[in-house]
Amino acid sequence: MRLFFRKKRAPELVRLDEDKRWINSQPLSLEKLRGKVVLLDFWTYSCVNCIRTLPYLKEMWEKYKDKRFLIIGIHTPEFEFEKEIGNVKYAIKKYDIDWPVLQDPERINWENYGNTYWPRAALINGEGEIIFEHIGESGYEDIDSKITEELNKLKETFDKTKIDYKQERKYDFNTSREIYAGSLRNNGIGSGKVCTKEGCDEYIDNGDNKRDLIYLQGDWAQESEFLEFKSKVQRGHIALRYYALEVNAVISGFGKAEVLLDDTPLRKSDAGKDISFENEKSYIKVEGADMYNLIKHPSYNSRVLKILPFEEMKVYAYTFG
Repeated sequence: MRLFFRKKRAPELVRLDEDKRWINSQPLSLEKLRGKVVLLDFWTYSCVNCIRTLPYLKEMWEKYKDKRFLIIGIHTPEFEFEKEIGNVKYAIKKYDIDWPVLQDPERINWENYGNTYWPRAALINGEGEIIFEHIGESGYEDIDSKITEELNKLKETFDKTKIDYKQERKYDFNTSREIYAGSLRNNGIGSGKVCTKEGCDEYIDNGDNKRDLIYLQGDWAQESEFLEFKSKVQRGHIALRYYALEVNAVISGFGKAEVLLDDTPLRKSDAGKDISFENEKSYIKVEGADMYNLIKHPSYNSRVLKILPFEEMKVYAYTFG
């Protein structure tokens, strides 16, 4: 989705504790960047849509970084764990991002730019005016064209060869939508609770899994952002019937969880890049709070995904492709 409007002055970047907030750069200001074309990328590292934009941003960066052009990533956390600067630095290294990134845990810059979406791009001309904005994935040709137009005004010369931004990703409008696990944005749990001598937090999954609804088995606690598995001894699971090519889960903790499709181990042809295999079983090794790619089918499928958690594993959201 592109946005059209009259030119308007770009709000200055707010940099509380600025020496601790900037990654890959000394503190920057738009005032001091006058005379350069600046692309602001509002993103967060566990957002699959944001991650999918990175290869295209890297193409632009490589093409224009030696000119009067700069990308600044405004990392705006969706979840509490994304406010930790160490987690953000790890993600930037993981995705090989080398343009400046400003950590904005209070969402001050997000609010100043009137933002409500991840990802969102705002292009600023050499006079410090916002001239173009784009919401979501795609639109890379439009952004590139605007960058070229503004750099031409600045008398910059560069290779006129156009980058092929063609996206090969297929999309079916029946694909499952993002599903949150925490009480703040969850649409309900399919399982009912039962009481035991330990308390009344035990969930029972009767196996009648309706699409796009989370089902729980075992001792789980639901907080505002996540579901957490609490049992030290009993086994449990979190189940979800979906329709998609690809399934990702935002998970935190440290441990190894078995992953099943329709109650059987994954086949390698259905396994996402973060799945590993051991003794004919499929696992996800969770090493901190991140988005993990669990499923990648060769064609669209409706299946039941089960994760058999370890103690204190937290599930925040599922995203699909």
